[in-house]
Amino acid sequence: MRFRVIACTCAMVASLGMISTIRGVGPRFYPDDPIAVDNDRLVNVTTAHKIDLDDYYDFLKNTFAAPGDRRNVHAVNVNTLDEVPDSCWFTNRIGVRDMSTSQLVRGPNRDNVRFSTEWTVVRGKNRGFQPGFKAIDRSDPTQTVYQLEVDPPAHPEMSSGAEVVGSKFYHAFGYDTVEMYLAEIDPAALQISPKATIKDSNGRRPFVRHDLDLILQNAARMPNGHIRVTAERQLGNDDMGRFEYYGTRNDDPNDIYPHEHRRELRGSRVFAAWLDHDDSRALNTMVVRHHDGGHAYLRYYLVDFGSTLGSATRFPHDAQSGHEYTVSKRPSLLTAFSFGLYVQPWLRLPDPEVPPAVGRYSAEGFDPRTWVAEYPKTAYDNMRADDAFWAARIVARFSDETIRTIVSTGNYSDPTTVDILSDAIIKRRDRIKEVWLTGINPIVNPNLSPEGELRFENAAVTNDVGGRPDGYALRWSRFDNATDTHTPVGDEVMVRDTRARAPSGVLEGSDYVSVRIDTRHPRYPTWVPVQVYFRRTAAGWQTVGLARGLDSKETSAQRTN
Repeated sequence: MRFRVIACTCAMVASLGMISTIRGVGPRFYPDDPIAVDNDRLVNVTTAHKIDLDDYYDFLKNTFAAPGDRRNVHAVNVNTLDEVPDSCWFTNRIGVRDMSTSQLVRGPNRDNVRFSTEWTVVRGKNRGFQPGFKAIDRSDPTQTVYQLEVDPPAHPEMSSGAEVVGSKFYHAFGYDTVEMYLAEIDPAALQISPKATIKDSNGRRPFVRHDLDLILQNAARMPNGHIRVTAERQLGNDDMGRFEYYGTRNDDPNDIYPHEHRRELRGSRVFAAWLDHDDSRALNTMVVRHHDGGHAYLRYYLVDFGSTLGSATRFPHDAQSGHEYTVSKRPSLLTAFSFGLYVQPWLRLPDPEVPPAVGRYSAEGFDPRTWVAEYPKTAYDNMRADDAFWAARIVARFSDETIRTIVSTGNYSDPTTVDILSDAIIKRRDRIKEVWLTGINPIVNPNLSPEGELRFENAAVTNDVGGRPDGYALRWSRFDNATDTHTPVGDEVMVRDTRARAPSGVLEGSDYVSVRIDTRHPRYPTWVPVQVYFRRTAAGWQTVGLARGLDSKETSAQRTN
């Protein structure tokens, strides 16, 4: 909470230099470390307004202007264990605990929501590429408004399945996502409210039957003549618009960390690569005003997953998806200077032979290091090896069974669709583990027993990637928290296992102790040692700090074009 109090009483919240200075003038650890919950709803938000972003301007700005702070700095919103606390941006879920089947299947949704097939259109859909409209289920006594979107005729179940499955994955990662259901509508029973409107190039006008017919002409039909749709619950006046992948919102005093330096946004590049969410951009975010009594605060959502897996909403993903930006300078120049002889490697990949509902999604040719979205985002460009490691550990928590459970929520009529999508997701998961769990020294979960036994885990070994190391070199020290200084005790000790006994001299009379863990691996000689800190408590030793020592080295995980 101390950062929140300081930040909200001083007008220095946007300065990374000031944030660094705060850490330097006090002790390394405070009594509330490690912070598990970032209280970023402390200030009552009274003046927030809806911020809509122009899609074309966002594309041009991020493609050609490179906005935001692009310094290679450590993520600013992690705690002393180098983890992301719960906040209005992220809630730790599968990354820290097992999730039941019912939790995975429910995702962000409410229980026991049922729909009829008879709907009334109340408004046109004015945002996004996918055809749809806003409507009310006439059997619903609450008259809740949902946004309904259809599948393309040549690929029934593709975009609706991707939307539902994607929202369940992102919810399990830890992000807030909106309620998203599958529903079925009877075209013959559709009605249009007399008050329904739609916005076009001439402004807002009445929604008429011709508008509805255009949508239905672009909708896949089920064997019974009905139309399968996604139903997204609408938020009304609590929808505060979008956020960008850099900067902060000037109407939210609790939004103090530059978005390009938030780990959950940097690391989301790994999740997007895994599910081929190439449409991850500012337009597909949402800021929602929440109320707690008379107190209001904003929460930050990731939404619109119709362009994940093999779907690009109205079409399957094309061959370029995930391989190149919409505008890529280097490949274009290579093609031009070679007089067309240079052919991008992804063009040589065969088209997958899959059911229509799969679209184009495969593990063949997938490299998480070079994957890109449709156009750049500063937070993605700023992703470092430690950010990618954090995200890869979450990806690794998804078992084969968990993946198949989530994919099954797409309710695909052809069971081979579930098999093909699940197999590809599993193979891409394994590739992410191979690349990003070995990108840095993979020491995690250290603890020190009251008797002085050190235990830790090697995330790469736990996930069976990278091979076993030769051993671990340990160097113990007493730590003075007030002066941030170490006093070494004993010699460096080499151990083969992930457990060791602390030298008795380091524990006696010490309030803090520290151990440096240097993983010796012939395949990864550049791994930097991890420094772990423990604090004495009445119950024993508490793990209070883990420093990966990367800030003196080049840690960027950026793609080079």
